[in-house]
Amino acid sequence: PLHFSSSTFYPDMQLAESKDVILQPLSILVWFSGAVPRHLAHSNIPIEITVSVKDEYKSFTVPVIKIVSQQPHHSNNSMAFSQSCSATDNDMSFSFLPLPPTFDHTDSDHWAELLDNIQSWLMKSVDPIMPEWTWGQEAFWYAFVATHPDFPSGRWSFLDPSITLEGQFIEEWV
Repeated sequence: PLHFSSSTFYPDMQLAESKDVILQPLSILVWFSGAVPRHLAHSNIPIEITVSVKDEYKSFTVPVIKIVSQQPHHSNNSMAFSQSCSATDNDMSFSFLPLPPTFDHTDSDHWAELLDNIQSWLMKSVDPIMPEWTWGQEAFWYAFVATHPDFPSGRWSFLDPSITLEGQFIEEWV
């Protein structure tokens, strides 16, 4: 079976002199959880990335994909991944990514640990005015709800007041 991941992003916009708007570039980090068995790994494993815009915008803009860095990473260790990315991502590292190969999405303890890691990253590493904050806050709420599926009912862990109930996912959830 073909496995894929799909996400919808909303790039920042800048007002142009013509009063039109220019979509700002998105930096998207793609990582691969788990490991390919050695006997299946060939010299190249093709990865297909598709970017599209809704039909109503296609006559105005065309997405362009550019690989900024394709450095080999010899470890599944998230710390090694974060450190290797920091030089190419303007020193922005995602200490909680990639998820370890042992991450079990059906285990609430794993989600709780991820939740703590994301919250710590938001509080210690990201300026709330940066786009990474918005992305991280969205990731926080995904992990929060996976940890506390009864939210907003029931009991839940301490919420830092600087992480607000904002973002497409959490606003639809509550």
